[in-house]
Amino acid sequence: MSDLKMSPVVSALLSGNNVFTAKRISGQQLDGLLDPIIGFDHFQLSSDVFGPHPHAGMSAITYLFEDSAPFRNLDSIGTNLVIQPGSLQWTFAGRGVVHNEFPEIDGQHINGLQLFINIPSAKKQMVPASYHIHSDTIPEINENGARVRVVSGSTGNTINEAATPEPLTFLDMFLPAGSSYKHALPAGWNGTVYLVTGQLKLSNKAGERLLNEGDVVAMGGALADETISFEGIRESQLLFISGKAIHEPIYQAGSFAMSSAAELSDTMEAYKHGKMGFVKVKGTERIVTLPVD
Repeated sequence: MSDLKMSPVVSALLSGNNVFTAKRISGQQLDGLLDPIIGFDHFQLSSDVFGPHPHAGMSAITYLFEDSAPFRNLDSIGTNLVIQPGSLQWTFAGRGVVHNEFPEIDGQHINGLQLFINIPSAKKQMVPASYHIHSDTIPEINENGARVRVVSGSTGNTINEAATPEPLTFLDMFLPAGSSYKHALPAGWNGTVYLVTGQLKLSNKAGERLLNEGDVVAMGGALADETISFEGIRESQLLFISGKAIHEPIYQAGSFAMSSAAELSDTMEAYKHGKMGFVKVKGTERIVTLPVD
């Protein structure tokens, strides 16, 4: 009998207004099977809603859906690029970085996912870094009617060779009604499914779950590789994100995720004293201040 565990289905919490909406999931949900994910937001916006803000002790990942307008990423370690539709920007915050993401053209519709990934305690004080995976470099699988974008990591025999700070499989799947796809979840890894649109049946040795738009389910904890099956009941788009569980406590304040109360306190002080740098907005201008020693 398999030791794979699977959470109940949870509906992402919708919040927002006429310029910003988000469907949110946090690490307190899903029976601890979200690890290494801290949480994520499926967001839609048309202006600089987030503003400049710091991160530390985690990776902050932005993935744009293919129907999104371009999104600019600017940070305090010198990154300044445009995230194109279908692309992914991975900010490894390490000991701390400030970034600002906003529509390349104000007023255009951005549709994306912000994903927050815990990093092991041994790496939380590393220097921050930026990684970009452009849409043009993302391999696709087309089989059994399904289209699968391998945004990072691998599935079956298809590997995305892009470097990432931690191993993470990120799949953007499109399943017409009646189509299916199977993925092998590695031993010791957790996997999370977020159904963007449609209706989906998920099955594995731990059981079956029926998901509707906005639903999330997580699974993992197995000592051997496990096959996960996805079947489109109605035409569906889903994200499947999986990584190795870290099993470490998180001391969190806002966008800081550290390993102890003392480390969290030190991180907050480091930000106040400019050790992460700053991004400041003055009218239409953004001024970057690099970190101080």
